[in-house]
Amino acid sequence: MLMVLSGVFTGLGLFLLGMRFLTEGLHQITSSRLKDVMKNIHLHPLIGILIGIITTTLLQSSSGTTIIVVGLVEANLLNLYQATSIIMGANIGTTITAQLIAFQPNKYIFVPFLIGLILSFNKKNRKLRFLGESLLGFSLIFIGIDLLSKGVSPLQNLIRFQEVLAEFGKTPILGVVMGFCTTAIIQSSSTGVAILQSLASNRLITLPAAIAILLGQNVGTCVTTLLSSIHLTAIGKRAAFIHLLFNLLGVIIIFPFVNILASISSSLSPYNAARQIAHAHSLFNVITTILFIPFISFFVKTSEFIIKD
Repeated sequence: MLMVLSGVFTGLGLFLLGMRFLTEGLHQITSSRLKDVMKNIHLHPLIGILIGIITTTLLQSSSGTTIIVVGLVEANLLNLYQATSIIMGANIGTTITAQLIAFQPNKYIFVPFLIGLILSFNKKNRKLRFLGESLLGFSLIFIGIDLLSKGVSPLQNLIRFQEVLAEFGKTPILGVVMGFCTTAIIQSSSTGVAILQSLASNRLITLPAAIAILLGQNVGTCVTTLLSSIHLTAIGKRAAFIHLLFNLLGVIIIFPFVNILASISSSLSPYNAARQIAHAHSLFNVITTILFIPFISFFVKTSEFIIKD
């Protein structure tokens, strides 16, 4: 238990530190004129969604993508309308990890870390120094998330833990709560999906029950972003809140149709339980994104109403 707590707190500290370096570095290396240009660029929602999908597919972390987007909003490089569409795309991008061979960014994160470390010692060129701090922050975000995930990884091997997960999944609403709690603790929706796929492959959980837990995991993944926004100003907090609102409303809308979603996913891969869960994960995020594209203004205005300057 001590090792678990050590990994969790170390990882949490590193990605909060990384978030601070990233946002402060971006503030310093971008001029007011460049900020205004970036902020006023008309980014079509579909392009923003595509950017979110590609970025998350490459980074293998929707939380990482969303945290970076929050940092860009905080630095006034993106406005909330642009950020919302990218966040929607990030939710779709994270489902690709369950479908394709994973590309592990942590294997290569030492490259921007070393470059950032070298540049941060540059005392002569102020812009290069802050660029180095931004790269350090970018690297620390993913190192921190990786440590958080590894810190609680022993929980995945506890049979009792998997049994509890399966038991909660038998009651849909409790399954949603359980999915939220496990992902909030593990800090990785991909890890949560992997646990569900393992349970389903061993026939320890039904597909509807797994989908209910999956819905909760989609909300649980917002915890990382919310934590990263604690020290930010109102606009950074709004971007994080939009991520939560988007996922929460998606769960509320889809929850009554869990059995229908299970039926569609099952028909796509009748003999592969793990693939059925992957399909359900993808379908949920694609459907909710399509439903919410016309309501980007609603998400932005709601965040501004809830979180005051």
